[in-house]
Amino acid sequence: MNSIVKSWKWLLVLALFVGAIAGCANKTPTAKTTPIKIGAILPLSGDSATYGKSLKEGMDLALDQTNKGNGINGRKLVVVYEDDAGKPTSGVNAFNKLISVDKVPMVIGGMFSAVTLAIAPVAESQKIVLLSPTSSAIELTKAGDYIFRIYPSDSYDGVFLADFATNKLKAKRISIIALQAASTSAITQVFSEKYKSHGGEILSTEFYKEGDNDFRGQLMKAEKGNPDVIFIPGYLKEMATLLRQAKELGIKGKFLSISTFYDPKILQLAGNAAEGVIFSSPMFDPKGTAPEVQSLVRAFKRKYGQDPDILAGYGYDVVGVAALALRTRDTSSESIKRNLYAIKDYPGVTGRTSFDRNGDVTKALRVMQVKNGKFVPF
Repeated sequence: MNSIVKSWKWLLVLALFVGAIAGCANKTPTAKTTPIKIGAILPLSGDSATYGKSLKEGMDLALDQTNKGNGINGRKLVVVYEDDAGKPTSGVNAFNKLISVDKVPMVIGGMFSAVTLAIAPVAESQKIVLLSPTSSAIELTKAGDYIFRIYPSDSYDGVFLADFATNKLKAKRISIIALQAASTSAITQVFSEKYKSHGGEILSTEFYKEGDNDFRGQLMKAEKGNPDVIFIPGYLKEMATLLRQAKELGIKGKFLSISTFYDPKILQLAGNAAEGVIFSSPMFDPKGTAPEVQSLVRAFKRKYGQDPDILAGYGYDVVGVAALALRTRDTSSESIKRNLYAIKDYPGVTGRTSFDRNGDVTKALRVMQVKNGKFVPF
């Protein structure tokens, strides 16, 4: 009897041991449970870090929401962030690290057109999907089959504003003071050509460099000829200084700008000198009534204690689009590329997103204006 009991006990111990091994084996990561890893290249240090911070906050919120659900078919989505400090060379180095060390099939970035244009040839040659949240350079349209963006091209913005200046503002004469950068220079060219094709006259075109802080000379030249509109495509800091100096000089004409103006910081930097400025903007409004926008605003306030700005909106959408492209079992670059091209009318907070055959987004723009110190629809 004792021998039978002993044998039974040994069999029980053996069964438990085998079960424990099997349980451990079941917990070993497999292709169906391992996280899906993608990369992101943003300006997280230097002068442009404030832009990168907003974009990353939107991305992190979307990432949290994705993973609190079922993730990507039960797999956690992980974003490996790299800092480009707003510099093309740093962006290329970051991209090479992500594909060689982290082995990602997809990279979100860059934020600025100059960085994205530097990375694009490498991404195309290595057949790695590059999805930019905010790059607008015209050259990206022909950058390759693996290059996508969810922000409208400069050519679209330039044509849109030229049509608006002609048809809505009834402007006959326009002066231009523009930042000398890839995106703003391209918008200036497209805007000028389209506006002149409508019969409008460009009185003068003045350029300045990022970091300049005296625009009085350009403003005086722009004011000659009594323009109906002064077009000022640029970045926040310089546009704010330009508007303050225009107010000091007593220049009261209409100022027209691009979507980079749509940032609450401009209202702090320029003060009442920003009053009346008209600008183009993607379809994002934190006070909008669309369910997806209201959902974002509530979640963003809970996480960060404030309303999301437009960059946070684009960060939120770029992760949503990326997650949608990763929904199939195949998460290779080729599959991601095919899935991005197939996206039609993705209901993002920055507008409904679809991609054309060049990887450019097709997305509506609108016109906003500063009125009583607030952004309101024109």
